[in-house]
Amino acid sequence: MKKKVLLSLMLVVALVLTACGGGGTPADTVADEEMGELIPSITILSSLPEANMVNYEMANEVVYELQQLGVDIQAQPIDFAVLIDRIYGDESDYDAFTIGWSGRVERLDPDMFIHSINHSNNAEPGGNNTEKYRNPEFDAIADAQRREMDIDKRRELVWEAQRILAEDVPRITLYSRANVQVYNKEKFENVINIPGEGLFNEWTPMVIKPLTDQKILNVASNINLDTLNPMEARSVYEWRNLRLIYDKLVRLSPEIEPVPAAATGWDIVDDTTIDVYLREGMNFHDGKPVTVEDVKYSYDAFIDNNVEYFMSFLEPIDSVEIIDDGTVRFNLKEPYAPFITNTLTQIPVLPKHIWETVGNARDFANSNPVGSGPFVFENFRPGEELVASTNKDFYEEIHIDGYIFNIFGSPEGVLTAIELEDIDMVSYDLVPAHIEQISNNEGGRYDHMELTEVNDIGFFYIGMNADRAPFNNKAFRIATAHLVDYDLAVDVHLNGYGGRGGGGLVINSANEFWHNPDVPIYDEYNPEKAREILKDAGFTWDSNGRLRMPKE
Repeated sequence: MKKKVLLSLMLVVALVLTACGGGGTPADTVADEEMGELIPSITILSSLPEANMVNYEMANEVVYELQQLGVDIQAQPIDFAVLIDRIYGDESDYDAFTIGWSGRVERLDPDMFIHSINHSNNAEPGGNNTEKYRNPEFDAIADAQRREMDIDKRRELVWEAQRILAEDVPRITLYSRANVQVYNKEKFENVINIPGEGLFNEWTPMVIKPLTDQKILNVASNINLDTLNPMEARSVYEWRNLRLIYDKLVRLSPEIEPVPAAATGWDIVDDTTIDVYLREGMNFHDGKPVTVEDVKYSYDAFIDNNVEYFMSFLEPIDSVEIIDDGTVRFNLKEPYAPFITNTLTQIPVLPKHIWETVGNARDFANSNPVGSGPFVFENFRPGEELVASTNKDFYEEIHIDGYIFNIFGSPEGVLTAIELEDIDMVSYDLVPAHIEQISNNEGGRYDHMELTEVNDIGFFYIGMNADRAPFNNKAFRIATAHLVDYDLAVDVHLNGYGGRGGGGLVINSANEFWHNPDVPIYDEYNPEKAREILKDAGFTWDSNGRLRMPKE
């Protein structure tokens, strides 16, 4: 509470100083009218405090630091679903924002964090390059690393791509967060905490075993679900459920190895030809058989509907071809090294007989999802719960009868439910205060719960729209990176449960093989250095202390 009060007072003082000309060094000899344009007013869209307190606090602290430099800036906390709509919408109507990329297992391959979120092809509205970063030199290397089949040579390219990103700073990584989550050890066993995934991953519900007569797993979330349409789902929160309702050709095991799922196997005919063999005897949840026609339709539909979230992984596909009743051939335009681990593990198998009748698939509400996955959709009450029962005909044995995905308005509500044993598992990373409270376990209130912790390859960051001033200026982005107190984020806000960020950092040390340890990221909190960078780049301060762009 003292921290929040102090920060609020600091923000008030900053506004007063800026209004009085205290934001920067007033010009000595250059008249205001001879300077460059005034820095436009900036809004950083941030998380609501109840959804992500760390992002909320860090956004406010960056706002304070930029105000000290004479920038008219504010933080605007908004709902997560609204934030997603803003940054992925057709208008690209934002200056900057705080959000995160989860470290899902398929993202251990670097293609997601190198190509999908940074390549200029993905900078159009709806694409994952929401920073609108464009660099032809980087694009060439990002393309080359996905064509390179030799893993050591590919790593060299990935390391070079990280060097360029560290220099250009398209985004500022604030921190990575340890996956500290909890489950009821007296009711369930054989629970897996996968790095980047947490406890409610695509394996735990399939392998978890009840220790009592209770066979329904109660899962807690602090974020609502925005859609049940796989073509519109853009966040991990929807996919935590959709990938259990829908099946995929391949899944990544807890050991991060590709294993057969709806496919029984695959053959790499050559660098651009992959044959995939469909498992026999599978049915969709409505009883209709799963066929190679459904597989071809699914991939074609995602490509034809330009589903931006996945297009980076679908782009290498030239055509999908049915060879026989059990074989689908993928013809690639060029070699794509992570095709098995990235493309075949992510696209859900849709029932053609349903989707080909819905008209515009992107507009389909899909209020009753029918898949062929391990769990059958029962009902969804927005803001309250999603209920799924076990698919008794699934090809793997499942020991629970289903799960309920409970949606809470705040982490405090989840903590109470944990104590009352209304919740068996959380699907998000606990806030540090709750970690300490459960660890201390005063009065034995949490004797029934087990805390687990693994490192996350994902990260939380400030995204900056490079199509807008001042973030279209590289020096301004670098200067902003020096205004982030990375130690404060980890040591204070996360209480040590995470890792430091840095300007331009995109693959962190938890992903040891692909992380370039020699990249000189901007990870020093140094407001004076930020001022020097701006001055050297031609930024000036007018007689009122307001920061101005370099004169063109």
